[in-house]
Amino acid sequence: MRKGKQFNRLTAALLTCAMVGLTACSSGSSTSTETTAAQASETASAAEETSQAEAPTSVVIGMPADLATLDPMDQMSTSTGDFFKSVGTQLYKRDENFELVGDAATGYEQIDDLTWRFTLRDDINFINGDHMTADDVKFSLERVAKDASLVANHYFNCIDHVDVVDEYTVDVVTTSPRPDMLSLLAMGSSTIMPKNWVEENGIEAYIQSPVTSGKYQLKEWIPDDHYTLIPNPDYYGEPATWEEVTYRIIPESSTRVAELMTGGVDIISNVPVNEWERVSGNTEGDGTSLVYGETSSVLLMILKLTDGRVCSDPAVREAIELAIDKQAICDQLLQGAGTPTRTRIASSVPGHDESLFGTENGNLYDPEKAKQILTDAGYQEGQLTLELTGSNNRYLMDNEIAQMIAAYIEAIGIHVNLEVVDSNVLSNMFSEKNIKDAFLVALSDGQYDGCYPLAQFCDPVRTEGMSDWNNPTAVELYEQTRSEMDETKKYELSKQIQQICAEERPQIAIAQLKAIFGVNNRFTFSPQMDSTILPDEIGVAQ
Repeated sequence: MRKGKQFNRLTAALLTCAMVGLTACSSGSSTSTETTAAQASETASAAEETSQAEAPTSVVIGMPADLATLDPMDQMSTSTGDFFKSVGTQLYKRDENFELVGDAATGYEQIDDLTWRFTLRDDINFINGDHMTADDVKFSLERVAKDASLVANHYFNCIDHVDVVDEYTVDVVTTSPRPDMLSLLAMGSSTIMPKNWVEENGIEAYIQSPVTSGKYQLKEWIPDDHYTLIPNPDYYGEPATWEEVTYRIIPESSTRVAELMTGGVDIISNVPVNEWERVSGNTEGDGTSLVYGETSSVLLMILKLTDGRVCSDPAVREAIELAIDKQAICDQLLQGAGTPTRTRIASSVPGHDESLFGTENGNLYDPEKAKQILTDAGYQEGQLTLELTGSNNRYLMDNEIAQMIAAYIEAIGIHVNLEVVDSNVLSNMFSEKNIKDAFLVALSDGQYDGCYPLAQFCDPVRTEGMSDWNNPTAVELYEQTRSEMDETKKYELSKQIQQICAEERPQIAIAQLKAIFGVNNRFTFSPQMDSTILPDEIGVAQ
């Protein structure tokens, strides 16, 4: 951790010089022998039998961050949400094409603008043997919708109540029209819990040992070390691909790469730029490869606009954005694995504003203008100090990006106290809204709907204590967006909000990130748009 250290132009220059270009490399050899047709056939058969015998039945994944909790509704963490998509059941889910399809629900009907009627499967059991019915759905959705202490409540409090129509039919009634209902019900935080078991044993018992109904179940969780999944033998759908899936918690990216290269893990995320050539060119053992994925993840700085804070002045916020060369960060540090942007909504998400992306529109770099803005606002060089928090090894090149941003801001005459913390500390600080002046974080869109990311800046519950930004126009537009059933109108409202955010800067978006995975060549992996590693997205190489 580095704290209180000042950065200057030289730091930025050194960072730039430290980034080396990538070169391709390959090696190979060939031999030939003469064999009879019979010998060749025998050899091929033996090789096929050996290959089948040695086909892996388990997989080990290296993760930068641990689970946040075993309460599906008291979290909005990407990795924890994906855990519950593997072990839990939701009414809807995303298929291999990222389309919304029924999970516990076989279908739905909109009775009116506020009422969604879902028909349930009749063959789902929890791992304790309890049979899933409409009562469990009502219990679970009303829990997350009514308990304001739960982290996910502010997304689900649009649900007014749930009516049980019969044993396998429920009506979900909302407080206003919700065009994003299906994507909301596909989130890990909408996991269906066994009503009778929880009421008899208590939520704390559930958190100690979740009673779930998904394709996999939790075998064990050793916090800060690993968690392991095994198949649920009574799962109602297609059987699990793997006999065992272990997620090892390895915060340091260099350690994750080392474990991949030596066979300690089979797949890792966030391969740092300086390791790309090594991973892609590795031929030891089974060899390793890089796999690239699109994401909805946007790296941004959340700014504290509270009165008395340095970023409460819009002139300071504008100068900070103009001080940062986002294109240089994307080119030099991310090596093309990022696109400059000025919006929280990624280009992969419906409702994004295309005019806020790219070299021309997403990057306003103009340090001389930034200095002039500060001078015109009455600030002398060195008068202002910015407390900036960043992370190490949580996101791709995050430590280096934090240092480069600090150097850019220093270059326009604002002192920067940079604090770099590890992945779990950053997650806790974000959850607790422990933000000083500027907080560097990458946020994804779990719903893949423009309403979801806008909540970060337009929902007063979310902004209070976080950015403390409260723009009445943006809040009103956000509420309209949440209930607008016409997609064209909804996306137009979303773009209006993004323009307001870009102008007032409760956050400064830096770049939309790509996902870079390292994969052992025994396996295949095709990441979805959510940039996560779900067990059944992994296959065995032929």
